[in-house]
Amino acid sequence: MSAAAVAHPEPVEAPKPPPQENVILPALRSDLLVSQQMFEGRSYYVVKDPISLQYFRMTSEDYFLATLFDGKRTFGAIRELYVERYPHVRLDYTPEELNERVLRFANDLALLQFLSVQGQRLKARWDQAKTAKKKKGRLYNLANQVFFFRKSLLDPDRIFGRMAKPLWWIWTRPTLWISIVIIALGAIVFISKADRIGEAIANLFSIQNIALMWITMFVIKSIHELGHGLTCKHFGGEVHEIGAMMLVFQPYFFVNVSDSWTMPNRMHRVLVSFAGIYVELIFAAFATFLWAIVQPGALRDFLFNFIFLASVSTIIFNANPLMRFDGYYIMMDLLEVPNLQAKSRALITHHMKRVLFGAKTADPVLQRMPLPKKRLWLFYTYAILSWVYGYWVIYSLIVFMKPHLEPLGLAGLANWFSALALTSWVLLPFIGFFKSLDFKREDWNPGGRLRRLGSVGAWLLGGFIALCFVPWSLTIKRAGTVELADPQQVRPEVSGFVQQVLVREGERVKAGMPLAQLANREALQIRTEADMRMKVATATVQRALGEGKPAEFKQAESMRAAAETKFKEADRDVRNLTLTATADGTVLTPNLDKVKGRLIKSGELLCEIAPLDPLRIKLALGEKQVRYVEKGQRVVLKAHAFPNREFHGVITEKPVMFFGQEIPRGFSKRYGGDVLTYTDHQGREIPVERTFEAVVEVENKDGLLRPGMSVRGKIHAGWHPWGRLFLQSLFDLVSLDYRFL
Repeated sequence: MSAAAVAHPEPVEAPKPPPQENVILPALRSDLLVSQQMFEGRSYYVVKDPISLQYFRMTSEDYFLATLFDGKRTFGAIRELYVERYPHVRLDYTPEELNERVLRFANDLALLQFLSVQGQRLKARWDQAKTAKKKKGRLYNLANQVFFFRKSLLDPDRIFGRMAKPLWWIWTRPTLWISIVIIALGAIVFISKADRIGEAIANLFSIQNIALMWITMFVIKSIHELGHGLTCKHFGGEVHEIGAMMLVFQPYFFVNVSDSWTMPNRMHRVLVSFAGIYVELIFAAFATFLWAIVQPGALRDFLFNFIFLASVSTIIFNANPLMRFDGYYIMMDLLEVPNLQAKSRALITHHMKRVLFGAKTADPVLQRMPLPKKRLWLFYTYAILSWVYGYWVIYSLIVFMKPHLEPLGLAGLANWFSALALTSWVLLPFIGFFKSLDFKREDWNPGGRLRRLGSVGAWLLGGFIALCFVPWSLTIKRAGTVELADPQQVRPEVSGFVQQVLVREGERVKAGMPLAQLANREALQIRTEADMRMKVATATVQRALGEGKPAEFKQAESMRAAAETKFKEADRDVRNLTLTATADGTVLTPNLDKVKGRLIKSGELLCEIAPLDPLRIKLALGEKQVRYVEKGQRVVLKAHAFPNREFHGVITEKPVMFFGQEIPRGFSKRYGGDVLTYTDHQGREIPVERTFEAVVEVENKDGLLRPGMSVRGKIHAGWHPWGRLFLQSLFDLVSLDYRFL
C-alpha cells in the first residue's frame, strides 16, 4: 500500500437513519382494560378493547413496548427505551431487524385499533392488507360460509346477569359434589340397561332417526352455550354476543365468552371452558333416568339421542384438545401455555424451513411470537397430532358425506362439497406456505434457498422412487361375525307340532340321523284315508279280473293307480314329519328344546347343521380390497371370545361373490362389522357401497368357532410394489373407476 493511500483514506459515508426515526407515534388508548396472568412461570398481559371487544395477549416485553406509545415519543426514542429495558434484543436482532421489530409491533397495535390516533400510512397498510387477504381467501371464505356460517344476533350481557344472580348456588362445592354423584348414578343406570344399548345404537344412525337427531343436537348445544355464558357472568366476565351458526349443516346458538381471557384466576377460566361439557353431562344423567323407565317409542329414541350426544359425542369432540373447542382451552389453561396450537405449528414450520432452506432463513412468525424455552416435546407432539387429526377429520367428513347423500340422489352435491373442502383446507394452505417464503431470483444462486430446496427435494424424490420398488406385504383387515358359507338348513316340508327333539346344540350327527319328530293329525288322517281308498281300488281290480270284465278292469286299474299315487304322497308327508340330517356335521342352533310343542310351518327353519372342522365362513370385502384377493391366500382369524387364539384358513373361491341387496347384519358397521350400511323401509341392512363376500375355509379342530361370534380377520394378499399400492390408494381417493393395477 502506498504512502499516499495511507495519508489520504477515502471518506466513509455515515449510515442514514431510518425515515421514521423522528416520527412521533400515536398513543395507546387509555380506555383499554389490562389484566395480568401467569403462564409457564412468565407474566402475560391480556388487553381488552371495551368497544370492539377484541382481545390481545402480550408478553411482558411486548406490554412494556406498548406502554411506551404515549403520543409524545418518537420512533427512535421508543426503540432506545425498549433496548435500555431489554438489552438482549441487540444480540437477537441486527439494527435493521430491530427497527423492523418495533415498526411491525406498531402496525399490530394499529391493526387491532389499540392506538388512539392511527397514522394515514398505517391505515393505508391496513386497508391494503385487508383487501389483499379478502381477494386471496375467496375460496377459503366460501368453504367457511358453506360449512361454518355464523351471525351475531344480540347483546345478552344484561339478560345473563339477571339469570346468573339467583342461580349462584350452582357454582358452589356442595352442588358440584351432588352433580358428580348424579352423573355417576346415570352411568351406572346406563350400564345396567346394557340389553337396550345395542338396539338403540342400531337405530341411532337410521334414516328415520336423522331428523330427531338434528333437533336433539340443536337442543343440547343451546344448553351447552348457556352454561358457558352463565358461568362467565358468574365469575365477573362480560358476555356481549349471542348468535346463530351453522356447523356442517347443523344449526347452533353460540355465546361469545372471550371475556374469560381477562380473568386473572386460572381456575375460573378453566371452569368457563368446562361449563358446557359439565352441563351436558348433568342433563345426560337425568335423560338416562327417564330412558331407563319409558316404553319404546319416539320419546325413548329422543332420550337416547340426548344421552349419546350429550355424553359420548361431547367427550370425544368437545373435550378433545386436538380441536379448538372447549378441551383445547381447558388444556391450554391447565398447562399454562398460551396459544398452544399457533406456537406448536410455528415451531414445526420454522424447523421445516430450516431443513428445506437452511439455517439462515428468516421466519417472521418467530420474530413476532415468543416461542417456548422448555417442554419442546409437548409442542412438537401437539403440532403433529393436531395436524394429523385435523386432516383426518376433513377426510372423514369427505368420505362420510357421499355414501349418506348418494341414496338421496345428491351424489353430485357431495362431490362438490368434497372438492371445495380439499381445495380450501388442504391445497390452498400448502400454496400459502410456499408463497410466504417470498422467493427471489438470487435464491437460485449457489448457496441460495432454492438450490438447497432442490437438493433436499432430489434426495427425497430419489428415496421415494427407490421405495416404490420395495416389495410390500399387503394385509387386508376385516371385522364382522362368523357367517357360514353353505350351512345345511333343516326345514320341514310339512307343517306340524314339534313332538320330540332328538338332538341338541353342539351334537355331531350323521347323514340320515333323525333330528326331530313332528306331529300332524291331518297328515296321518289323509294317509289313512288314502290307504283305505287304495285297498278298495285294489279289491275292485281283483273283482273285475275275476268276473272277466275288461272294461271294468281297465277303469278299476286306473282308479287304483290314482289311489296309489295319493297314498305315496300322503305317506311321504307322514315320513317327512321325521326330520333327518342330509349330511354329516354339528348342530349349530341353540335352545332347540324350547321349540318342543311349537307349531313349525312348512319351510320354516328348525336348525342349522354344518361341519365345524373345517368351517366354511364368509368375510365381507369392499371394492378396494376385492381386487387383491385370490384363491389360496392365507387368512388368520381372531375371535373376541378367544383373544389369545388364532384360527388359520384359506380363501377357497375366486372370483369373490357379490352379496346382492341385503347383507348379514353382523357385517354392518353398526353391529360391529366394517361395512357401512343404511336401513331400508323393510328393516334390511343395505350396503352403501358394493360389497363382496370371500369364502374362507378355517381350521377349527376344537370346534371353538361358532356362528354369530365376533371375529377380526387378516387376509395375507401377497407382495406388491409399494409404489403401486400408494398410487392405487391415491386413485381411489378420486374414484374407484380409476385402476392402476
